[in-house]
Amino acid sequence: MIHLIGFPPHSPQRRTFETLYRDGDICVFSDAGLLCASGFALKGEGYLLQHSALALPDNTLPVIDHPRLLELVAEHGPCTSWY
Repeated sequence: MIHLIGFPPHSPQRRTFETLYRDGDICVFSDAGLLCASGFALKGEGYLLQHSALALPDNTLPVIDHPRLLELVAEHGPCTSWY
């Protein structure tokens, strides 16, 4: 499963998300989620979604564009969105 994460670092949604997050799931960080990407304990692949209006934080995760996000969804199935 793919999770598009757009919540800020201390969001109450994080707890709800973590109950559904499983080993092997892919996380794509976008918008405010870019701020929590570096401190997030990944259980699978992780990516930063390119954003024209936001500077990406220092992070070692690969940056993908929107077409690549659509490819990931097509390849790996369901996608949840957390904002």
